Amino acid sequence: MAVEEEGLRVFQSVKIKIGEAKNLPTYPGPNKMRDCYCTVNLDQEEVFRTKIVEKSLCPFYGEDFYCEIPRSFRHLSFYIFDRDVFRRDSIIGKVAIQKEDLQKYHNRDTWFQLQHVDADSEVQGKVHLELRLSEVITDTGVVSHKLATRILECQGLPIVNGQCDPYATVTLAGPYRSEAKKTKVKKKTNNPQFDEVFYFEVTRPCSYSRKSHFDFEEEDVDKLEIRVDLWNASNLKFGDEFLGELRIPLKVLRQSSSYEAWYFLQPRDNGSKSLKPGDLGSLRLNVVYTEDHVFSSDYYSPLRDLLLKSADVEPVSASAAHILGEVCREKQEAAIPLVRLFLHCGRVVPFISAIANAEVRRTQDPNTIFRGNSLTSKCIDETMKLAGMHYLHVTLKPTIEEICQSHKSCEIDPVKLKDGENLENNMENLRQYVDRIFNVITKSGVSCPTVMCDIFFSLREAAAKRFQDDLDVRYTAVSSFIFLRFFAPAILSPNLFQLTPHHTDPQTSRTLTLISKTIQTLGSLSKSKSVSCLF
Repeated sequence: MAVEEEGLRVFQSVKIKIGEAKNLPTYPGPNKMRDCYCTVNLDQEEVFRTKIVEKSLCPFYGEDFYCEIPRSFRHLSFYIFDRDVFRRDSIIGKVAIQKEDLQKYHNRDTWFQLQHVDADSEVQGKVHLELRLSEVITDTGVVSHKLATRILECQGLPIVNGQCDPYATVTLAGPYRSEAKKTKVKKKTNNPQFDEVFYFEVTRPCSYSRKSHFDFEEEDVDKLEIRVDLWNASNLKFGDEFLGELRIPLKVLRQSSSYEAWYFLQPRDNGSKSLKPGDLGSLRLNVVYTEDHVFSSDYYSPLRDLLLKSADVEPVSASAAHILGEVCREKQEAAIPLVRLFLHCGRVVPFISAIANAEVRRTQDPNTIFRGNSLTSKCIDETMKLAGMHYLHVTLKPTIEEICQSHKSCEIDPVKLKDGENLENNMENLRQYVDRIFNVITKSGVSCPTVMCDIFFSLREAAAKRFQDDLDVRYTAVSSFIFLRFFAPAILSPNLFQLTPHHTDPQTSRTLTLISKTIQTLGSLSKSKSVSCLF
């Protein structure tokens, strides 16, 4: 994500390991167990959801998530939900980390206490407000003080139940008065433009009769405040939804001065008593938040030119791109920016061909070719993700959707068979699914992106030249990527490749696991004896 900041672009990203939760409150029923999942939210926007762990008060998730953050945000939040098949899923608790505090927990496992959640505490967005306190002389010569409150606009309000029709109420409140005024409702926007002004009298009427001029402090302004509440207009019987509020004491205002600023909306303090943090359990997380401040591309021209020459350097191990891969703690950190640069400049095929040839020359056993997490493997993985996502969707999505909808059992482990299931029928279901997926993959060559075809051709030629006595290596060099690192992972975890919106249910997940393992085995050219061992 790029946020403009005085000539700089700020790229934000976050890498999260969701470990486990423990000591969740028991379900108020005879079972007492819960079916829980965890979501990752930027403010109120959900960006990731884990699988559902059934019948546990200490669910283990063990899932990783990485994303580039597409906008500014205030909180990185984690919500633990309890699934309810008959009603709306309920929130057990949350962990909310302010953006400024993310570095405190950088790249280390931390247990966080779950906090209570209610409708009044879930707010986001900000409001643009202008306040002016001034003296007004009436026609009779009496001096009066008026507060002008101008609400200009709001940004980033949450979308509630798929819609946002916001309006604001502006209230001058004190111990003995409460005067409220309301803006117009703005339809279908979470960035409403109001630009409405409201006027309030802030002096006591009795002051006029005592004297024509008085000190402002006579009105006990220290006890007055202006409150702005944002609401979502709703047609539901439960009434309008609270979106957030802000409170400004009038004692901070100077007479005849204008104050204009953006204010973050705050939760409403309704005085309710919540559970103690320890009563809701805890969640183990590992969070790595990164901000990269990037200048305009002209500053990086020498570095870009040096990296782009890497494919022509002999030996390639002395090139700048290869050295970058060696000095990075994780190869993935180097592969992502390198592949994007080389793809953008049309040089990804020569570069990957060069480092792949060097790796093949170092490989002694054809059975281990491209099986490690080398810079070559990571760069090809990243290229397939960037260039092959549409190809992947066209090839697999129709069949994956049918599998998710049909719910046919494919369990072939006798120990895991449910009552009433037939082993032979399940095996036939699995065979049919594998046949369909394997056939659509093998017939999809004409749809494969050109850049991927060129890379695979280079891998095949390098492997065949290095191991001339092994007739299969020219195929396994390619299948180790296209099957083992592209199609099989997408079948196993379709939500990570946007083939499904969320994790699949346990039975479908088991079916996809069996299909993925079979496709891996076929792609690696394993013999039938080893196939049976997989299950």
